[in-house]
Amino acid sequence: MDYPKTSLVAKGLLALAETGSTNQDLLAQAASNQHPQFFTLITEFQTAGRGRLDRKWQAAPGSSVMASVLLRPSFKNDSAIGWLSLMMAEAIKSALAEVGIESKIKWPNDVLVKGQKISGILAEANSDLSAVVVGFGINVNQTAQDLPTGSATSLLVEGATSLDRDSLLAQTLSGFQQLYLDFVEAGGDAVSSGLRARIIESSATIGELVEVLFPDGSSAVGEAIGIDESGRLQVLSATKTLTVSAGDVLHLRTAKRED
Repeated sequence: MDYPKTSLVAKGLLALAETGSTNQDLLAQAASNQHPQFFTLITEFQTAGRGRLDRKWQAAPGSSVMASVLLRPSFKNDSAIGWLSLMMAEAIKSALAEVGIESKIKWPNDVLVKGQKISGILAEANSDLSAVVVGFGINVNQTAQDLPTGSATSLLVEGATSLDRDSLLAQTLSGFQQLYLDFVEAGGDAVSSGLRARIIESSATIGELVEVLFPDGSSAVGEAIGIDESGRLQVLSATKTLTVSAGDVLHLRTAKRED
């Protein structure tokens, strides 16, 4: 498939029929400094696609948008990198709105439509943080039977006004670039750039009763009450307020806070 609209937005574009992982390919290429910031790698099919916590992720060839974008950040505070997945989620949310699909962001890296997952994002960095790759997938042409789980959906299932993957990708990249440049101009400050306010407004997680599954195997239940200046989720448990920087978040039900 050709991507003429995306080619006008990306600062260099490579489209592959098949690869293992666009994130891993682009990270490997970033080490040679051959690509500029916003260089984009696209594929029709990934044989080793991954999500968070090394979960496998696959979709039939041509059924999804699958891409990775290269960034070369130089923030004063490295914690600013933690906002990049949420930033891409906000760009995807805006692109989906252009085809008539309303969505919300599930912290830290999913986009939901009516509570069903339509997109996932994974940001990965090299060892010195001089290059960060933000990879993402958007379900486009899958029927309900094609989707891997009952908790997933696609543009086709939701009745989008367009299933044009080139237009969707171009719109996503354009929105992401603008968010990123505003963020950089603010020195990686999500508050002064307005990014934090946008993410909070778009959040499907804030106000939910959630269970947080931490990488060490422990867990906690509480109400998600906010996102702090570093992009960490704030969860009010029965005993204290937790600040979550890493973990799997399950939405249990809509939490109603008592005044």
